[in-house]
Amino acid sequence: MPKHKVITKKQKGHIRTTVKMRRGEAIALCRCWKSETFPLCNGYHKQIDDEKGPVLILTDCDTDFSDT
Repeated sequence: MPKHKVITKKQKGHIRTTVKMRRGEAIALCRCWKSETFPLCNGYHKQIDDEKGPVLILTDCDTDFSDT
């Protein structure tokens, strides 16, 4: 998987995270709020009794969504 670039900084009093991705790259965003790499998912949701999984972000790629 290609490496994405994550930039987190405080801007106008708010923490802002920018993720720069290449074509065909995918990332997972945390929805359980427990990830040590928040806002990116580190898989922690699998360790807790929570039905929430990550939000998957896919860039311009040929992906079959029939299994999701």
